[in-house]
Amino acid sequence: MKPHKDRRQNQREMCSDFVHIAWMDQHNNRFSYLGLLEDVTPEGLCLNLDVPAPVGHTVHLHTRGFDGEAEVRYCQRGDYGYQVGVEFTNDCSWDRAKWRPKHLLEPVSQEERASF
Repeated sequence: MKPHKDRRQNQREMCSDFVHIAWMDQHNNRFSYLGLLEDVTPEGLCLNLDVPAPVGHTVHLHTRGFDGEAEVRYCQRGDYGYQVGVEFTNDCSWDRAKWRPKHLLEPVSQEERASF
């Protein structure tokens, strides 16, 4: 598996939650799946799916407390399905004050890291 280039401007925050993802194909067929959220930033997120998502397509994301549009930036086969990275579009972004994934690991400060 070839690693993708990380283009995120902010640190990834590790988390876990279920996310519904849906898209339309070129024949106007709708595809909808349940994925597992892996990490999130204000610009996008990464989730695991059982099926590949079409790179370059706009997708709709929905989970408890969050609805938004994003573009699929990468989709790579992994050990347990497909790892899909999306970048939010249409002024959509992740705001911790408005939506927190069910299991969100708080970032470790520099001081805390130095004490390890």
